[in-house]
Amino acid sequence: MRMSRPMAKKQARKPAGRPSKIMAARRVAKPSKKVGSSKATNWIHARARSVRHGHQPRTVALGIFSGLLSTILLGLWLSGYLGDAYSAGIRFGENRLLAVGFGVDHINIAGARRTSEAEVRKVLGVEKGELVFAVDLDAARARVESLGWVRQASVTRLLPNRISVVITERTPYAVWQSNQSFSIVNAAGARIEQADAVSYAGLPLIVGKGAEREAAKLLSKFGTKRGLSGKVHSVIRVSQRRWNVRFRSGSELYLPAANWQKTLDAVLADADLVAILELPAVLVDARIVGEIAVRPLPAHSLAKPKMVG
Repeated sequence: MRMSRPMAKKQARKPAGRPSKIMAARRVAKPSKKVGSSKATNWIHARARSVRHGHQPRTVALGIFSGLLSTILLGLWLSGYLGDAYSAGIRFGENRLLAVGFGVDHINIAGARRTSEAEVRKVLGVEKGELVFAVDLDAARARVESLGWVRQASVTRLLPNRISVVITERTPYAVWQSNQSFSIVNAAGARIEQADAVSYAGLPLIVGKGAEREAAKLLSKFGTKRGLSGKVHSVIRVSQRRWNVRFRSGSELYLPAANWQKTLDAVLADADLVAILELPAVLVDARIVGEIAVRPLPAHSLAKPKMVG
């Protein structure tokens, strides 16, 4: 019997077309152009063309000219000629501005009641005929505010030829006695320099160390009370702890060291006590909290503190 060989299976041919993914991965990418080397080559060619066309000599000439000019300017500066030329230019410009009317011709001062205008003009430091743009406004304002009565000042230009000074003065609040020295202070206790205490004897007298800084809190209580407003003669700070109040009638009120505001409010709310304080030589002693004693004023207390004027 004849045996036949098994026939090998014919492999199916793959259709022609796109290569498989494996074959595509095996392909090697073509080398790209080197960008850096290309730029370098282009730069070399550009420099060569520049030399051929004569650009390089002009660049060298420009560098030489710049260096020569810098050397000349440095020499002029070291010798002083450049500074003189600059100053001459500034003077020429100022003279032209003055010629067309920008020189100070008027100085207006407003708000000076207790400060003399002559004193303001003196410290202002501005002369007539001076270039209005040359005035240092901040420095002038600081000089005006250095005056004792001046609390705040503003200095401005009013073109073409005016300087305006507006002053806000301090308000005298009381006469402060420290040892044997008398000064005028404002409500914050700040001393007003150049103020003559004799001219303000009608103000309340504040006596004692540290009293000038605290007295406004006390005096403001009486300022709103009908019948006692303006009738406080003096307030005395005792041992920097408590207050004695003396009225123009001659009566006195002693307040405690602690919670004196509450005690004073209680006294001022009592119409009978307010009427008593308007009598002469009466002492209302409220030093003990919760207790108020009324008695004749001791003889040694009848002498009022010496007032200025």
